[in-house]
Amino acid sequence: MRLQELFLIETTEEDRAIISLANVIYRHIQKYADYIDPEDPNPVDTGEIKDFCDTPLKALDVIHIELQNGDALRERLKKEDVKADDENPNKVTSGAWFNRLETITLNFDRIYSNSMKSVIVHELRHALDDFKSEGRASSSERYGTPKKKEHRKKDPYTKNFPYLAQPAEINARFVQVLDALANTIADESDLPTDQLRAHALKKLKIYFRNLEISSIFPEKEQSRDYKRLIKRAVDFIYKEVDHIKSK
Repeated sequence: MRLQELFLIETTEEDRAIISLANVIYRHIQKYADYIDPEDPNPVDTGEIKDFCDTPLKALDVIHIELQNGDALRERLKKEDVKADDENPNKVTSGAWFNRLETITLNFDRIYSNSMKSVIVHELRHALDDFKSEGRASSSERYGTPKKKEHRKKDPYTKNFPYLAQPAEINARFVQVLDALANTIADESDLPTDQLRAHALKKLKIYFRNLEISSIFPEKEQSRDYKRLIKRAVDFIYKEVDHIKSK
């Protein structure tokens, strides 16, 4: 798989399966909240996904889910030279995907954070992209390079485009957008079907902006990648609304 093809080959059903799995993992890690010592720097393995969940994404069965306190996780990322999903040193690292270990490690300090499920979604997308690309998504410079030349230069006065514009990063944040849309649709499920779809489509633009996708594609529909993401999102909205209404 070529990472440049990510936006073309991913399916809505795969996106929905990732979000569903993230819900299960989020509930699973809550069981560890009361007896893990928050001062212990060592990661706590909560098991492989197949140990507590039956998912159609069989490639993810062998992934371990770990919990580790935030300071220790950040130091570990530096030592093992693994990119966190937030390279700003002033912000908290919420989670990371360790390809070599086939492990997703989550920041125990943020176990009750409202954003933790979104973090899990993000890391699951990274993990699945790695399995589908035979590890190249996170280990190959070629597949971690932004497509646009103007996004490859680090500029301290602008956004961190060399990181944000990587195809795998865009794809991971995009599934976070879908997760936010799923929450919106569930919260507003009393609306008539047409109004619910329209409401979700309005929110889509907001979530694209909040998760730094719009800034990567200021040309909007003139970009084929952007159009593919929009098509995936619209398909997701329609299927998610139909699912909610079927209940």
